[in-house]
Amino acid sequence: MIAGLSFPACPVSSQDSDSIRWESVLEELLSDEDLTSDAREELSSLYESIHYSPLNINTATKEELSLLPFLTYNQIEDIHAYIYMHGPMLTLGELQLTGSLDYATRQLLRHFVYAGDIPEEKERLNLKDVINYGRSEIAVRMDYPLYLRDGFRYHSPEELKRYPNRQYMGNRLSHSIRYSFNWHNRIRLGFTADKDAGEPFAGRNVAGYDYWSPYLYIKDFGPVREAVCGNFKAKFGYGLLMGGGFSTGKSMSVSSMGKSTQGIKPHSSTQEYGYLSGAGIALGWRHYTGTLLGATTLLDATLKGDTLISSFKQDGLHRTQLEWSKKRNTRLNTMAANVRYSFRGFQAGVTAIHERLSLPYDGLESMDGLSIDLSLNRARYSVGSEFSVLNGKPAFLASQTFRLSGSWTLNAVFRSYSPGYMALHANSLSEGGVENETGLLSAFSHSGRTLKLSGYLDMFMHPEPKYGVSERSNGLDVRTEADWRAGSRDRVLMTGRFKSRQKDCKYTGQLEYCIRLHSRISWTHSFTNGMELKTQLLCSRYDFIAEPVSNGLAVIGSCSGSFADGHADLAASAALFRTDSYDSSISVYETGLRYAYNYITLYGKGARASATLKYRFNNGMQVNLKAGSTLFTDRNEIGQAQQQIPSSHKEDIYLQFIAKF
Repeated sequence: MIAGLSFPACPVSSQDSDSIRWESVLEELLSDEDLTSDAREELSSLYESIHYSPLNINTATKEELSLLPFLTYNQIEDIHAYIYMHGPMLTLGELQLTGSLDYATRQLLRHFVYAGDIPEEKERLNLKDVINYGRSEIAVRMDYPLYLRDGFRYHSPEELKRYPNRQYMGNRLSHSIRYSFNWHNRIRLGFTADKDAGEPFAGRNVAGYDYWSPYLYIKDFGPVREAVCGNFKAKFGYGLLMGGGFSTGKSMSVSSMGKSTQGIKPHSSTQEYGYLSGAGIALGWRHYTGTLLGATTLLDATLKGDTLISSFKQDGLHRTQLEWSKKRNTRLNTMAANVRYSFRGFQAGVTAIHERLSLPYDGLESMDGLSIDLSLNRARYSVGSEFSVLNGKPAFLASQTFRLSGSWTLNAVFRSYSPGYMALHANSLSEGGVENETGLLSAFSHSGRTLKLSGYLDMFMHPEPKYGVSERSNGLDVRTEADWRAGSRDRVLMTGRFKSRQKDCKYTGQLEYCIRLHSRISWTHSFTNGMELKTQLLCSRYDFIAEPVSNGLAVIGSCSGSFADGHADLAASAALFRTDSYDSSISVYETGLRYAYNYITLYGKGARASATLKYRFNNGMQVNLKAGSTLFTDRNEIGQAQQQIPSSHKEDIYLQFIAKF
C-alpha cells in the first residue's frame, strides 16, 4: 500500500483551493506531543473556525490575532505597526515587510487571514443587516463502525442482572450536529449537540442528544468589549487561576508567553469538560477592562457514599448504568472578576474567584482565590509573571524572552506550584498539572527562509508524592525540531524527544527513572498540479528497569490532491507499524472530517489504511466521506471488556454534511 501511494497515479487537475494543504498545516499546528486528545480537539475546532471564517488582517485586533498560538507578541505588534505607518495591506505579500515574520510563519498565517478593505466607520448594530449579511453553517456528522464491540452484543437477562454494566444502553452510532452563525465576528451564536457510541438517544435523554452546548457571543458594541452566555471559557493572566479550559503543551506555551489571550470565549466543541455554564461580560474604558462572570456548571463525578467526591469524570461518556449514575451529579457554582490595565506593551491584571461545589472534594467544598499578573513587552525582550493564592496555597510563574540579532529567540520560564494547589480551571505550563511542581524550562528558536530550528530543555521536580510516585521525584524533558524547506516544493521535518522521570519500582523498592524516546522524520513533496506526497518514519522507545524494553516503529505514506475542477479533494494514507507494547505506541495525524479529532494511536503489529473524499457543491454545500481500516497480525481480539472486538481487524466509515447559507 505504501509503495502504491508513493507514485502520483491518480488523475489530479490543477486547482486553486488550499484545502489539501490546509491538512498539512493543521497537522503541523497539532504536532506537540504534550497535547492531550481534548486539547487537540479544542485547538482543531479553533483553527478550523478561523480558517473557514478568516480575519481581515487590516482590522483584526491584537486579541483576535492572539488566538493563533504560533504568533508571538512581537509579531502581532509588528503587523499593527506596519498598518499604522503604511496604511492597509493590499495583499498578504506585504507581510514580509513587517520585519519579524519569518517565511514559515507567513505561510501559516495565510490560512487564517486575508487582506480586505477597512470600513470608514464601524458598522452599527442593525437587525436587518445582521440577518442579511450574517453567515450560517450547519455540520452534521455520523460515525458508523463495521464491527460489534462486546458492549453492543446481546446479553441475557440473567447475565445483565448479575453484571448490569456489560451492555451499553445505546446503539453503536456516534453522531453530532453543529450550528453556528457569524456576523463579522462581532455576533456569534450557535450550539453543538453530540451523542457518543453506546449512549442512548432520546428516551433517557429527554433532549435527544446526550450533550448540548449552546452559546451567544457579542463583542465591540459601545462599552461592551465582549459578552457571552451559555457555555463558555475564560482565561486571565498566565492561566494559574483561570486557564481557558485546556493546556496547549510546552512548545506552544513558550511561544504564547506575553500575548494578551485574555477574556471570555464561547465553547463550541464536543468536549464535555472544562467549560463554564452561565454568562460573562467585559466592559472597557480607554486602557481598562473589567470582566465579571457567573456560572453554575454540572459536572460528572465519582462519589464516595453520595457525600464525597472521589474524582471528576472527564471523558463525557454515559454508556452504562454505572457511567449514567455519574452523569452531572455534581454542581459547581463559580463567580469571578478580573480588572486589567493595558498600555503600550505593559499589562497588569487582578483576578478574584469564588467557587463552591455541591459536595466536598479532597476535603474542600469552597475555593477562594486571588491572582496578580504583570507583563511588559518590548521589541527585544518580554517579561511577565503571575502570582496566585487559592485557599492559602500559592502558585507562581515567571517568564522572559530575549530576541537576539537576526532571527534567534531565547526563552526561560520558571514555575513553582505548591502541593495542594487545586484550581479547577488552571491551565499553564506544567508537567502533569498545575500542582505540586517546580520547574525551569529553557527554549530557543531560529527562523530562516529555508531552515527553522526550535527546542527546549525542561527540568522539573515534584516536592511531594503523587500518583505512582511515593516520594519526592524529578525529571528531565528535552525536545528539538528542525524544519528544512529544500526548494519550493520539498520539505523535510525532523523531531526528537527524550523524557526521563522517576517513578516507583517494585523490583528495586525505590524510585527509578523511566525513559521515553520519540523521533520522527518526514518528507513532503508538492507537485505542480496540486498533488502532495508525504512519507514519514516514526520511532519510539520505552525503557524502565522493572519492565522489558519496548520499541516502536511506523512507516507511513500518504498522498492528496484535487480533481473535478477543484470541487473534490481526495486523500489516502497507509501505514505499517510494529510496537512491542502500548508503552511504545505511536500517535499520528490522519486526514479526516472537519471539527474532528483526527489523530490515531498505533500499537502492536499490523497495518492501517484510510481514504478521505471531500466534495464541494456550487451552492456552498459540502459532503465529506472517510473510510479507515486497521489490521493486526499479532492478535485475534482488539481491546478489552465492553470495548473488545472479536476480530483481528476493524473498519469505520465517517460521513459529514456541511451547508453554508
